[in-house]
Amino acid sequence: MISLGEAIQHSIDAAFFLTDTEKIYFTDSLNRILAEDIIADIDIPSFNKSAMDGYALRKEDINHPLTILQVVQAGDNPIRELPPQHCVKIMTGARIPDNANYVAKIEDTYIDENGFVRIKHIENKSNIRFKAEDTKKGDVILNKGCLIRAQEIATLATLGKTVVSVHQTPTVSIASTGNELVEPHNIPTDYQIRNSNAYQIIAQCLQMKINPLYDGIIPDNETITSEQIQQLTEKSDVVILTGGVSMGDFDFIPHAIRKIGFDIIFQSIAVQPGKPTLMAQKDKKTIFGLPGNPVSSFLQFELIVKPFLFKLMGHNYRPIELYLPLAQTYHRKKAERTSLVPVKIHDRSVIPVEYHGSAHLFSLNDASGFIIIPSGITSIESGTYVNVRLFSS
Repeated sequence: MISLGEAIQHSIDAAFFLTDTEKIYFTDSLNRILAEDIIADIDIPSFNKSAMDGYALRKEDINHPLTILQVVQAGDNPIRELPPQHCVKIMTGARIPDNANYVAKIEDTYIDENGFVRIKHIENKSNIRFKAEDTKKGDVILNKGCLIRAQEIATLATLGKTVVSVHQTPTVSIASTGNELVEPHNIPTDYQIRNSNAYQIIAQCLQMKINPLYDGIIPDNETITSEQIQQLTEKSDVVILTGGVSMGDFDFIPHAIRKIGFDIIFQSIAVQPGKPTLMAQKDKKTIFGLPGNPVSSFLQFELIVKPFLFKLMGHNYRPIELYLPLAQTYHRKKAERTSLVPVKIHDRSVIPVEYHGSAHLFSLNDASGFIIIPSGITSIESGTYVNVRLFSS
């Protein structure tokens, strides 16, 4: 048995190769991983522009009556040189004349009885966004390995980078094990349960823009288990299995994996829930065996599998965490293992959700994320600040 931290590190270290790259249109790149640096092809802004609606002028004329030469809206090409004691009325985002160095806000001005613009209040700032203020042509704006979000899409559009190189997603196969399982469209008997784990993991992969292959339910038969896992590894980079990895008489996964030549990196983690979690490799193929209970498989995917899959695509995954106080004291009876506790956030504090154990799938519906309680700690007092690892959206 190894610690949770060791298991996470083993998983990351095992991602020793990168998937190939492909070029796609930038609007299709959401949640993909950049495989190239993105370099500015122009200065941003590319010209001096007004930061607000007002009057662009030379600051040395600020105490003089000003004649309006023209009205300039965004997209207009203004006069380039202002004569003394002249200004242009300008809109937010419009280019200012080359020798203008101040924009007076509309509310800081008035028109006198002769039709001249007068400045009644002078600010310390210029109210101008200057050329190359944000970035210069040739600067690296996005680094390869970054996860492309909505804001990166906007950046790509601003830089005219309409075709981008991204890492291909790994091929992933998912299967569940157990004679007790039936597919969700079936009505289970009093000794069966519906297969939720596979569809949960499929959804977790889809959140990463990975389209996994689902290979159904593997029965509790040692020969069939070995044969089907072999077939899955032949067509996929990564195989994710649920169930069959514990110490029961019909938990055939560890033996089946060894039988087809895989080396098991670990198969037991000192964590609750999720102790019977397995990882194995052979060449560039990887197998994860996750626990059969749904809360365990969900959390171990988040902790162990997700960083590995992202690393294959060149991204160093960093989950979002919040540092918040516990709203009530938390107690647990056993503290031999690290504990993963589903929690919800309410009024900027953390509340553990009703949780009956690793089979209590519905507890996750009320949870915002989870906290990690180290081994040896039996209670955390109300008001203690804890790190909440948020679930992906």
